[in-house]
Amino acid sequence: MSNYQENIKYLIQRPKTPVIKPPMHRSMFNSSIRREFKLNKGCHQTMGYAEVKVNEPSEFLKKKSRKVIRPFVENTKTSIKNPVQCSCYPNKPSSTKKNSRNFLRENIVDVIRKVPPLPKHRVQDSRDGHTIILDESGLEPLYVLKKDFGKLPLYIEKIFKKIETLRQKEVERIQAIKPPIRHLSKEERFVLLTGLKANWAELHKQFLLLPILTDSVTKINRKTNLENQLRNLEKDIDLLERYPNLYVCDENA
Repeated sequence: MSNYQENIKYLIQRPKTPVIKPPMHRSMFNSSIRREFKLNKGCHQTMGYAEVKVNEPSEFLKKKSRKVIRPFVENTKTSIKNPVQCSCYPNKPSSTKKNSRNFLRENIVDVIRKVPPLPKHRVQDSRDGHTIILDESGLEPLYVLKKDFGKLPLYIEKIFKKIETLRQKEVERIQAIKPPIRHLSKEERFVLLTGLKANWAELHKQFLLLPILTDSVTKINRKTNLENQLRNLEKDIDLLERYPNLYVCDENA
């Protein structure tokens, strides 16, 4: 019968059959064991066993009075044989040779030759006899009396030398990369100055022709551009007139 089919006989609940357990096992000596346990339960509960043989006071426990039987162990320790002497080194010194150095005498000589320590500078600062050591108290100017006081430390000098060396190498590298410079001759200087003045005159003429009223953005930008160009030309002309000796960088070299 499948799970999806129904039968009326399975709708009626059937009574469960009781599980009958087998009887518990009981020993046949149960009663005698209980009797003996109750009989001997409190025979020596407070005062110990009824009869115990007590030793005499002279028979107290002494050292090595008990005989302990130890297990027999066979002596397996092997004796160390003498090392084999090599015939190739007949005069080899033995390693057990005593050192002839007298450490006791050396210590005595060191103590005799030792310079006695200098007395410490002590000062009593109270009537009760309290003393302080000036060298350790910080009241004496010891640090300012040092030889290297106020001088630059050696490690900082090394750092400065290292920085200066790196800077010098960088300058030499830049000088090697830059093209060489040359002196500007008088003829070139005169031609350059004449051209700058001609350009300035042309721009100044254009600046004078500008309208007086600047009412548009185009006119303002035009006037500002001409003023900047005139200002730059005036700086270049002033530079050429002020310094007769000039050096220029020749990019083609």
